[in-house]
Amino acid sequence: MMLLKIAWRNIWRSKTRSAVVIFAIASGLVGGLFASAWMNGMAQQRVVNTFSIETAHIQLHNPKFAENFDVKKTILSTEEKLKEISKIEGVKAVTSRLIISAMAATANKNMGVTVVGIHPKTEKEVFGLYKKIDTANGNFFISKKKNAIVISKALAKELKVRLKSKIILTFQDYNGEITGAAFKVIGIFKTDNSPWDKSHVFVKDIDLRKVLEITKGQSHEIDILLNDYTQASLISSDIKNIYPELLSEDWSEIQPYLSFITEYMDIMMGVFMLIILGALGFGIVNTMLMVILERTKELGMLMAIGMNKKRIFLMIMLETILLALVGAFVGEIISMFLIKYFGRVGINISSLAEGMESVGYSAISYPVLEPYRYIQITILVILTGIIASIYPAIKALKLNPSESIRTL
Repeated sequence: MMLLKIAWRNIWRSKTRSAVVIFAIASGLVGGLFASAWMNGMAQQRVVNTFSIETAHIQLHNPKFAENFDVKKTILSTEEKLKEISKIEGVKAVTSRLIISAMAATANKNMGVTVVGIHPKTEKEVFGLYKKIDTANGNFFISKKKNAIVISKALAKELKVRLKSKIILTFQDYNGEITGAAFKVIGIFKTDNSPWDKSHVFVKDIDLRKVLEITKGQSHEIDILLNDYTQASLISSDIKNIYPELLSEDWSEIQPYLSFITEYMDIMMGVFMLIILGALGFGIVNTMLMVILERTKELGMLMAIGMNKKRIFLMIMLETILLALVGAFVGEIISMFLIKYFGRVGINISSLAEGMESVGYSAISYPVLEPYRYIQITILVILTGIIASIYPAIKALKLNPSESIRTL
């Protein structure tokens, strides 16, 4: 405790120098933590949007369906399976879909699209696409009108259509015959993933089933939403055991890119902070070397009156660690306020919206940093302080007491 008190007082003997070091540490941590939170927020937003709009947490298919979207490769007894799956612990909601490849045609242009036949009620329980339609752009199958279709703004622009316009969908039915039907646009959505938007249209299961001539009880896909997405792998394995005839894939298998994002962000944040702390460590070393040179006589006197080298070493180390911790504390407090504020209002980079959305990211992002990250940073700062103190402390131990106090 005595050494700790001495070390604390020594820090403030030169208030200006200590303040400069604390400011440098705090600034480095604010920059590092805020940048990490920004990247982390973008990654989390991409993952959540993918779950909510594109994949859910687990998908079931006929094993041969994924090869070429063969309309005949269906899941049988779908309604029974939906009831059974909904009772599995950890499952929040479940729905089924019909999925086919088709040609969307208007008087202006033709485009290849993926047509998704959905049950509006259960679809809303699993997916959040209906939230991406504002009041000025229709609705998500609120009415019971037949042959209604919901498309994206990006596709509407390509096909030059608007609400109440007709789109002709042409595809192969269950019997292998080329067929099609006219659908009226009742809703136009917009997500943060432009390529996905352009390639997907949504119609009601009952309308698509009738044109495809698929009997009731058959579907191409079952989508499962969980209470906790981190349990997807375990629950998917359980479902495989229950339905060995089906292909059960969790989100990391459906979209390996998402799994890569989460792992990559952890690595990037770690490397980023190590670089910053490494640079700050060199600054701390230089500062402590200056302290040693200024206090040569003082340290020599302490050795002369009996303070052993172990205590000298510990005192220098404590000074360095305390200096680093004060800077870290200031930096972390400022970072918390900044991240909390921008996590609420968001960071708007609309000037890059088109480029961001072309790779599936939103132009407005919300920084996020988990509480345990601050604990990790504090530990890293302590380690940086310990490492940075070693060389200055060794220099102090090499002092010769008699030479240090000769001029006194």
